[in-house]
Amino acid sequence: MKKLFIISSKSGRGRDKDFERELLKYFKEDEIKITEKAGDTISFAEDFRDKGGDLLFIKAGDGALSEVASVLRGSDTALGLVPGGTGNDFSKNFRPFELSNIFNYEISPIDLVEVNGKTCINVTSLGFDTNVLKYAYDIMKRKNISGKLAYLYGVIKSVANLEIVNLKISYCDQEDIAREITGRFLVSALCNGSYYGNGFNPSPRGRLDDGLLNLILAREMGALGIIKLFSSYRKGTHLGKPGVREIISRSGVISSDQEFLYNIDGEIYRASEISYKVLPKALKWIYYKE
Repeated sequence: MKKLFIISSKSGRGRDKDFERELLKYFKEDEIKITEKAGDTISFAEDFRDKGGDLLFIKAGDGALSEVASVLRGSDTALGLVPGGTGNDFSKNFRPFELSNIFNYEISPIDLVEVNGKTCINVTSLGFDTNVLKYAYDIMKRKNISGKLAYLYGVIKSVANLEIVNLKISYCDQEDIAREITGRFLVSALCNGSYYGNGFNPSPRGRLDDGLLNLILAREMGALGIIKLFSSYRKGTHLGKPGVREIISRSGVISSDQEFLYNIDGEIYRASEISYKVLPKALKWIYYKE
């Protein structure tokens, strides 16, 4: 059984030397790789995949995890996550991780999403929440503050500078029936996983292996409406609230008459149209047992 453990040194607060020493109880030195520069995560994963690797574990945040998922998509190499980022949102879909339990696992496939040719493992979203990310990333670069405080700052800035996006959404539902809706939306979150944005739960009914995507839409609302929605959106109790809608979809196109910011697993892009489709059971996933 060939195995590899990648540590993303850029995730979270940097390298954890105590963790690295503990890891040597379970992996040989040549089975551990630590990233040093941009692109290392992808090159390590590609090399391991091409050599017929069986189990690839990564200690990283959602961004680096997404990179590795894109490399392993459709391959025989299984992927396991050790939370190591700022928000660690994707890890919230699973039981808490214990290093001592790393080889007590089962492998089962999960879905991925293709968005404008890129691979998404967790959530693609646009509107208010991407602006929150933009402001949060900006202040984290300028100030040495925690992720939670940065996200709070991002929320406040986004409320003060509301940007509503006029969208046309053409999609195929779970029965592959073509449908279309239009409107001015505050949030549009296309979810494979359930959590994003440092603990928010936009898709409480989402599943990673059902071949479906949960598109969560919140229509245009003012600052007071956002404040009322904020708590329930974090807890996952927002579905059914006024102005909030959940659409079950397999594929679609989201477009606007102007460019908008959107993010794929926390990486920000700009476009006037995004095309997406679910990739059922495209990634072998390592589930840790108790």
